[in-house]
Amino acid sequence: MVVVDPADVNAAGRVDLGKGVADLLGRRLHDGAVLGLGWGGNPSEWIGRTAEVLRTSRRAAPAAADLTVVQMAGAAPSDPTRVNPMRTVAAVADALDANDLLVAAPLYVDSAATASSLRADRSIADTIAAVDRADVCVFGVGHVTTTTPLFVNGYLDEAELAGLRAAGAVGDVCGRFFDADGAPVDGDLAERTIGARLEQIAARPLRIAIAAGPERVEPLAAALRGRLANAVVTDTPTALALVERAGLHPTEA
Repeated sequence: MVVVDPADVNAAGRVDLGKGVADLLGRRLHDGAVLGLGWGGNPSEWIGRTAEVLRTSRRAAPAAADLTVVQMAGAAPSDPTRVNPMRTVAAVADALDANDLLVAAPLYVDSAATASSLRADRSIADTIAAVDRADVCVFGVGHVTTTTPLFVNGYLDEAELAGLRAAGAVGDVCGRFFDADGAPVDGDLAERTIGARLEQIAARPLRIAIAAGPERVEPLAAALRGRLANAVVTDTPTALALVERAGLHPTEA
């Protein structure tokens, strides 16, 4: 576990999780590595800060070569005024001087049939399949309330949130929802999702969850319990809350 002190904040006044992510990636990426990356809809979130720190550190010292960054979920927002999260994934790839594999599709589409058709597209299929080669996966962990980014940024509505809660969902990774045991929550939304499956991510060697705040404790604990994540970048209060939960014994990643 990488714990960022609450006093260590970024320019937006938030705990600087992006610096923790960048420092961890600097130690774990090697020549030829494949990085699976979840996205953030706001450039000031951890992923934007990660790109900024990686860009600075790359100028200061040699970095791993021949890297590939894989976007693990569709992103294109329906509202053209919102930042396309593909840009944040591409920014990390650019900071690493890496090749990028992007998913040029929405996260959620209107029907299972549309989702099936998009998943059959060669470009999208090849990108999602590339997650199976990832040496490291990095992703935010969301919660299931009206303050979660997927709701705030217009990807989900209140009825969908209510349906997810009724089905037992406590959090999400890359738009895929899971229950208190970290097991996937199936249903209509899952069938309409474009992106890597939770089972794909859970099979990768290093799976780094990024989240902080009291509303993230339950989903982080569930992600660890279900082995969706085996490393965490968070802040001190969240880390202490996780340690207090029975059965969790986080160690430094």
